[in-house]
Parts: sequence; structure tokens; C-alpha cells
Amino acid sequence: MKTTRALVLLATVLFTAAPAGAATAGAAPASHPSATGTVLPAVGTGLRLTVAHGETPVAGTPHVAVLDCPPGGTTTHPDPITACRLLDSVNGDLGRLDVDPGVCNQLYDPYTVTASGTYRGRPLTFQHTYGNHCVLLRTTGAFFDF
Repeated sequence: MKTTRALVLLATVLFTAAPAGAATAGAAPASHPSATGTVLPAVGTGLRLTVAHGETPVAGTPHVAVLDCPPGGTTTHPDPITACRLLDSVNGDLGRLDVDPGVCNQLYDPYTVTASGTYRGRPLTFQHTYGNHCVLLRTTGAFFDF
């Protein structure tokens, strides 16, 4: 009786204690490493990005791009691989992007950007107005370069 109970307990431990990130045959992996080396859930990212020349997201004629990470069929971003790497480098917090800090002229010619959708299954919304196009590109790099 004790031996049977011990075997059942051992079998339960063996079958429920699979290592983190282990997948069963035919199943998709539960996680993967990000650009920073941390393990993130294997949930997709889908964002609608806009760039508008002005102080509002609808100023002028906004440029629009769709970004899927990993890049998929609906992606219209011209450099989705770099954009996805930048997004992962700040764990979805676009306010932390500072790709190429450097000198730009002080001419005020605003550009407003937005991002809305999901990052690794979490809702993501972002809006920011940059002083000019140079500041926008130095701060966000390829992410809003379309």
C-alpha cells in the first residue's frame, strides 16, 4: 500500500514538474528570449503606428504603418525586424526609447506619433510630440521612420 502511494506521488511530481519553457510535443513554445536576454511570453505584438507633421496625431496627413512582432502578413512597417528589436529593448515602454542621442537644431517643427494595440498580449498606447523630425528620428530610430 505504501509503495503504491509512493509511486503515484512520484509519478505526479514527474509529470507536473516540467522545466520552465518546456513544451509538449506539437505545442508551441511558451516563451522565448527577448533582445535583452530576458524570457518573454510567446504572445504576439500588433501595433498601429502613426506619424503626423504637427502638434496633434491627426495634423496634416498622418503616415500609418502596422507592425506585427514577429513580422507577419499584416505588417506594413518598412523595417519590422529593427522596429521589433527596439520595442523589445525597452519592454514595450516607448517613452524609454533614446536610440541615437545627439545634436539636432532647435527649430520647432513638431511631429506627433502614436502607437496603439498590444505588446506581448498587454494593451499598449503611446502618444508623443517631438520638437522636429531630427529629434523624432534620433529618439525613436527605425521605430517611427516610415
